[in-house]
Amino acid sequence: MNLFKDKNRLNSLLTCIKFLLALVLSILTISTTKNPLYFFVGLVELALIFVIYNLLVEKNIFAWLFANLLFFIYVAQMVVLYFGNSFVTLTMLKNIKFLEDLGGKVFVYILGVVLALAIVFIRGNSLTKHVNYKILIILLFLLLSAEIGFHFESKRFSPVQSFATVFVDHFRYQNVKKALGDPSVALSTYYKDGLADAVAKPENLPDNPNVILIFTEGLSYNIISDERNIMPNLKALEKESLAFSNYYNHTFPTLRGVQGQLYSGYKLDDDEKGNNLISLQDILKDNGYSTSFIDTEPFNEEFSSYCQNLGFDGVVTDPEQLSGYNMSMNDSEAYNFLFDYASDLSKDENPFFISMYTFGTHVSFDSPDEVFGDGKNSVLNRFYYLDCQIGKFIDAFNSSALSDNTILVFTTDHCTYSDQDYTNAFPNYLRECTDADEIPLFIYYKGVTPSVVDVNGRNSLCLAPTVLDYLDIDHENYFLGTSLFDADASSEFDTVFYDASYLVSTKDSMVRYMSDLEIEEFLSQVLSYYSALEADR
Repeated sequence: MNLFKDKNRLNSLLTCIKFLLALVLSILTISTTKNPLYFFVGLVELALIFVIYNLLVEKNIFAWLFANLLFFIYVAQMVVLYFGNSFVTLTMLKNIKFLEDLGGKVFVYILGVVLALAIVFIRGNSLTKHVNYKILIILLFLLLSAEIGFHFESKRFSPVQSFATVFVDHFRYQNVKKALGDPSVALSTYYKDGLADAVAKPENLPDNPNVILIFTEGLSYNIISDERNIMPNLKALEKESLAFSNYYNHTFPTLRGVQGQLYSGYKLDDDEKGNNLISLQDILKDNGYSTSFIDTEPFNEEFSSYCQNLGFDGVVTDPEQLSGYNMSMNDSEAYNFLFDYASDLSKDENPFFISMYTFGTHVSFDSPDEVFGDGKNSVLNRFYYLDCQIGKFIDAFNSSALSDNTILVFTTDHCTYSDQDYTNAFPNYLRECTDADEIPLFIYYKGVTPSVVDVNGRNSLCLAPTVLDYLDIDHENYFLGTSLFDADASSEFDTVFYDASYLVSTKDSMVRYMSDLEIEEFLSQVLSYYSALEADR
């Protein structure tokens, strides 16, 4: 009881608790990241904050606020790292509006934020009053020197420096918007009068076949190839298809990923505004195809507006079949609707192009029905459930007249986000970047000759030109990607992952963070493309 009566002793105890909790949180992040560098760099930074805190906390209110701000940044970053396997990024902040898509995880994340704030505002005092001031200054100098060293070698593992990077990314993003050049000049820079013809259209493929393009929410290739056989139907489909290996997503998240592949280009903002250049659906439309996009989230106003602006002839949905999260179609409903809708369109004389994005494998979701193994792992459950629906769809497709004149293109909007649940489900699969990874791309039709094309690190900007090359369709375009059938083709963009937070090279199938010089060179290239989006055509 005497301890609680003595405020100095009590505050000293609270300071100890405060930093001990931060240390425990730092240790816990190892279970998510599987990379000890995050812990060791963080430990040095925590020691630096500890010294600064003890030097300033009893000076005045402004010094107290600064000391606690540093501590808050550290704890907040470690909470996000523990749950999300990365520090706070600009991409996360720009997509906070989709927080409801996290399902049951929303409560956990909010609880984590509350816990971080509670730790930060624990009242404390200096524990180093009786330590020689010169020793503290020397220690401070040594820790600051280590911090400067991290800036050159290990900046991305530093909680405080990574937090500062969010602001750097934001200013860079705003400067990109301000630096737009002459749209007409930029438009001519990216104009191409035709497409490469790197592969002959298979003789057994009918003229003007129907095309169904499926984007699955967040699917990394390692989930399909996992030895536990989580997705046996997709694994079987791969063996029966023209498959592309060492193929990576070009961006993150969904709004950028889907539109970027359809247009083989970038978007500056993650909004519902469409890309005004030439898309895969535009080119197929010019070749006599009817084009449709299936909206599996019709009550998500932003996503529905986004779908409407993709340039398809129509956006379709089934308002009677919405038993998924946030009144969306679950994967069973989506694939059933796709089959019925495609079967109806196949009765018309004109060929069709249907694209669909399925939502059921979104981070934090679980299976609504079939489960994998004992059903305890929600990550494995949701991908197994998707695989069951794909298996049923492929069986129905192959047994129907639809398969006589239709090719299926199966891929994803982006890789699986590597959060805590994912790393726990795949503890032996380590990734360099939480947002960039190898993804699936399969082309299947009745009579296809199964084969594998190694694309050596090229990315999903190449989807549109690849599909058109396979169909022997030529057209003017502004594509940034190239046909994956052309092994010698390359661009400044088709081996670079780019979003609001990361610039990563996937060249030669190696994920590598780009240097500052490489980043500046790349951004100078992409600036003119953003300008072209403002041009009148």
